[in-house]
Amino acid sequence: METKALTEGDLQLLRDLRPQMEERLEEITEAFYQSVVGVDKLKKIIVEHSTIERLKQTLKDHLLEIWYGDINEAYVAKRLRIAEVHKRVGLEPKWYLSAFQNLQNEFFKMIYREVVGGEQQIRLVSTMTKLLSLEQQLVLETYERENLSEKQFQYDRVRKELKQNIAAFVSELSGLTLDINEAVERLMTSSSEMADTFESTSTTTQGSISDARAGEAKIAELEDQMNAIHQSAAGMQHAVQELQESSKQISVIAVSVQEIASQIKLLSLNANIEAARAGEHGKGFAVVTQEVSRLSEDTRTTVNRIAGIVSKSRSITAEVVESINQVQQLTMKGKRQSEESSKLFSNILMSVQSSADHMMRAEKEMKLLSMTIGSIREATSEAAVSAENFKENTERM
Repeated sequence: METKALTEGDLQLLRDLRPQMEERLEEITEAFYQSVVGVDKLKKIIVEHSTIERLKQTLKDHLLEIWYGDINEAYVAKRLRIAEVHKRVGLEPKWYLSAFQNLQNEFFKMIYREVVGGEQQIRLVSTMTKLLSLEQQLVLETYERENLSEKQFQYDRVRKELKQNIAAFVSELSGLTLDINEAVERLMTSSSEMADTFESTSTTTQGSISDARAGEAKIAELEDQMNAIHQSAAGMQHAVQELQESSKQISVIAVSVQEIASQIKLLSLNANIEAARAGEHGKGFAVVTQEVSRLSEDTRTTVNRIAGIVSKSRSITAEVVESINQVQQLTMKGKRQSEESSKLFSNILMSVQSSADHMMRAEKEMKLLSMTIGSIREATSEAAVSAENFKENTERM
């Protein structure tokens, strides 16, 4: 330890003044502790760790050692222990320096009072200054060393805790990353399956659209056929109506012919009567009247047959008309149903088309989601690698 060029002559001057120092030791000690206990914080430290009387005696011994002038390893070691005690009880350097300054002032006052003569007085003040500087240097270096030790201890403790926390964090992060990777893998598998399902559903939907369009075309074709049947039935109805009208006219004609035949027969009978009356002259006319009568009978028979045929034809025509009416009703009903089916197919087609559009968008979004999940997996893997590297770097700290 540097003593700032203390000589044996300097130390001898202190030894020579020691008797005067012993006489004034009580006064210096009292003055020192009066200034100390005037500070509440210092008084609190004293009360918590010792007593004023005990510290006064310790200070007296300490001051006498200075005036003995024996600067050796034991002297230095004792100052270092005192500095460690000051540090341990919480005495801050500023309070130590302030109290030490008061002690130095008391020493200087005693020197100025006891020593007469300029050169000796200056040497004593210089020697005392060197010794007190050594004392302060020892104490402050101890403070600094203890502070560094505390900081190193705190640093080591914080570093250890940090390493433990980082290790725990990295371990937890690794576990979490593993869980995330497993979840991402499951999610990717699910999203891939969903994407396949969407694609399959989209394909099926497109097939449904084609089927719906084909069904719509078939309904339109059926509707056209219904219209054609309806028009044909209307034409048949018109033809049957004309046939009914012709049958009526034939019936009227047949009745007229039958009436004429009856009249001819009546005339034939009258002619036969007249021929019989004419005798031989009426034979030729009788033959004619017989032929006319036979022809009239044949006409009546034919007319009756025609009337029967017309009657049967009218009956069949009525049935045909009824059937045609039923066909028309059925075709009208089928037309309405086909129109409703056409609208239904149109709605189905629109719905299926809308579903197909949604499915295509969902398929694109699912593919995008799969890409995003893949990016998350890569980022998670990179984070796990970075965390592991960080853990290794931390362990090397």
